[in-house]
Amino acid sequence: MIELIASLVVDLSDQKLTVYDHNDQVVRVIPVSTGKASTPTPTGLGAVRTKYRSVTMRGRGYVAPGVPYAMCITANEMICLHGAPWQEDAGQAFGVPRSHGCVRMPTAQARWLFENTRKGTEVLIQL
Repeated sequence: MIELIASLVVDLSDQKLTVYDHNDQVVRVIPVSTGKASTPTPTGLGAVRTKYRSVTMRGRGYVAPGVPYAMCITANEMICLHGAPWQEDAGQAFGVPRSHGCVRMPTAQARWLFENTRKGTEVLIQL
């Protein structure tokens, strides 16, 4: 694990997650798919609370087993940053709102983020 990451910013308008170091320098920009209009990703400031290398996610109308590299930012674990291999397997591009509120990203990027982000890292979700 490297001590690079100071904060994460999810931009809902651009469908990008920007990773910042402790000098406010951009480390990486990751294309994401956030919540669709009917299940929007909430805005606000939070932090990585829990981390799971693999987890089953459940919500209204879905069960998703084996979700990789999940980092949850809400106490109820309903909003998480995670890989989305099913989206990749379906050939669906990132950069388009598609989720139930989570922040999906390519699995390889999710793994890198998971391995380099500590619990407590600040996460800002903005329009």
